Amino acid sequence: MLRRCGLLVALLIFITLLVFSNCLSFSFVWDDEHFILRNAYLTHPKFLPALLTHNIVAGAGGISNLYRPLESLTHFFDVQAWGYHPWGHHLTTVLIHAAMLVVLFLWLRRVAPTPAAFVATLLYGLHPMQTELVAYIPGRCDTLGLLFMLLAALAFRRRLWLSLLCAALAMASKENFVLTPLFILLTDRAQPQPAPWRRHIGLWLLSAGYVLLRLTLLNFANTLNFYGAENLLTQHPEYRLLTYFTTLPAGFRLWLWPADLHHERAWALYTSLLIPKVWTGALFLLAWFGLAAWLWRRSRMAAVGLLWFIAATLPTSNLIIIINALFYDHWFVVPGLGLAIAVSQLPLFRGRWQRHALIGGIALAAGLGWMTHRTTEVWRNGVTLNSHILRFEPDNPKIMNNLAMALEGKGKTSDAIQLYQRAIRASDEYPQTHHNLARAYETQGRLDDAIVEYHRALTLDPRFYYSAIALGRIRLSQGQIAAATTKFQEAIAAYPYAADAYLGLAQIRLNAGDRAGAITELRRGLAVVDDPRLRHQLSALQSAK
Repeated sequence: MLRRCGLLVALLIFITLLVFSNCLSFSFVWDDEHFILRNAYLTHPKFLPALLTHNIVAGAGGISNLYRPLESLTHFFDVQAWGYHPWGHHLTTVLIHAAMLVVLFLWLRRVAPTPAAFVATLLYGLHPMQTELVAYIPGRCDTLGLLFMLLAALAFRRRLWLSLLCAALAMASKENFVLTPLFILLTDRAQPQPAPWRRHIGLWLLSAGYVLLRLTLLNFANTLNFYGAENLLTQHPEYRLLTYFTTLPAGFRLWLWPADLHHERAWALYTSLLIPKVWTGALFLLAWFGLAAWLWRRSRMAAVGLLWFIAATLPTSNLIIIINALFYDHWFVVPGLGLAIAVSQLPLFRGRWQRHALIGGIALAAGLGWMTHRTTEVWRNGVTLNSHILRFEPDNPKIMNNLAMALEGKGKTSDAIQLYQRAIRASDEYPQTHHNLARAYETQGRLDDAIVEYHRALTLDPRFYYSAIALGRIRLSQGQIAAATTKFQEAIAAYPYAADAYLGLAQIRLNAGDRAGAITELRRGLAVVDDPRLRHQLSALQSAK
């Protein structure tokens, strides 16, 4: 039995690596720039205390509601091991996914026959819904959370201390896994002999402590409300509930028919129960609970799977925490674990139909794996990803900006400028778009136009240090020393790890013949960020006669 289990685990790992092998040739995309490439906290062990106690993009000068220290720690180890070679970061993400599926299989074997556990794991792990979590490097936060939540469930009966540790690591992976105690409670009550209620107390206290920390010491940008101003969503809880009803059938449909997966999805705010999409969603939810109640007496673990599918959507439902989005495809990956549990409980995997169910399930998993392998290609680079999304969301200014950046990176500056301008016409609220347009203007030698756009970016966000550095660089080239100095200092005030600003200040000192002052500026920069350009310049100045 152990030998067969070992073979299945090895086969599961091999299939997972095969399906997602193309990810190793992908580039950095989407938010990799802020999570990894510009994150100063990943560059040196001295930043580990800040990395583990600040929001996930603080190292790139950002302010976010997201606190995911375990994910940040994996990015730190990736940078130390692989540098900024994307294949190494993708390899880590794929291996984490494979590890999660192994643990899922081992856990499902406790509640289902081995063939059913194997098929359910394959169907879940190779489904196209997993594409974003594996092909997109920061998508690993969900996979890490699932890995440690399942480990917590595995350890719960025998080693409570280990279960508590794994539950804490799950919460440190992503905020959603504050529900880990609920998952363990539901699955434990479905067992023939559930554990005493008191055994669950520690897990719930852990979850309560996590919530308390997020609302106090770790409340970086209003944890319960991602918006900085009042709007229809924040002012009307009933609208949030009605909109939530519409998301559930859509999320379930993506598991049944994942033909239109795309990362950024427009979704309306619904304001009346009379809208067909709303009342059909409400009926869907009622029918879902009705089916779970009917299954409770017949297959309790299958009922738990259905209940988990709904419960796991609550952190992203906008009912508790108001998120600046209404629907993302990947929000339904963790709830989809409940569907895998339900599949593992199908009667087909018992009795004389077991072999046929196993063959059919593996064949279906093979088809899903082939589809997933093709779907991951969307994430190959910025052009493929944003071109794909723009097919579905042609009016999204964020996607226009992202695609323009990717085109500019390939030397298509004129095409990029047109897209930047189109994005600004669609929504003039993002400093990034103006900054990127200014950079493109600079490439074409249109310096005056570039300056206007850099100033516009800083008007939208005075802390947008990228534009401050760019303006400082331009003013320095024009001989406007005072203006250049001011801009570089503004950049450092907004983001102390801005190495380019220290380089600019050092150049100003050097141009004035103040070699000692230039060395001082470089050392000041190196005191906060270990940037190789600062080290190289300092070494050059110190060795110069």
